[in-house]
Amino acid sequence: MDIRLDSIQIFVSNIEKAKKWYSEVLGMDLIDEDDELKVLHMKLNGMNFYIETPNPKWGQGWDTVKIGGRTQIIFAAADIEQTVKELKQKGARIVEEISKRPWDRYKAVFADPDGNEFNLVESK
Repeated sequence: MDIRLDSIQIFVSNIEKAKKWYSEVLGMDLIDEDDELKVLHMKLNGMNFYIETPNPKWGQGWDTVKIGGRTQIIFAAADIEQTVKELKQKGARIVEEISKRPWDRYKAVFADPDGNEFNLVESK
């Protein structure tokens, strides 16, 4: 299985305030900004961070995300279909099957035995 850590997702209440804070306080570089989806793509020491304001356009449940309480770990796979198949074979619970997301990437969600959920995206 070819899998690696892809990015960390942090939810914020004010995207402009967050852009200033994450760049000035933590020294993150702004890579891209999506005004419509309210998403900042930032980097720190090579790691991707997505600083976001929850948006109902993303799908069910995203409009109720608690700010300050949900930071996600996102793994990337070269072949998401093969990786999900292998995760299933190894007993991982698939919370969300593979779907194409509004930001033009394929994503699935799997969980560990305690219910901790992890995102899996297909590498670009």
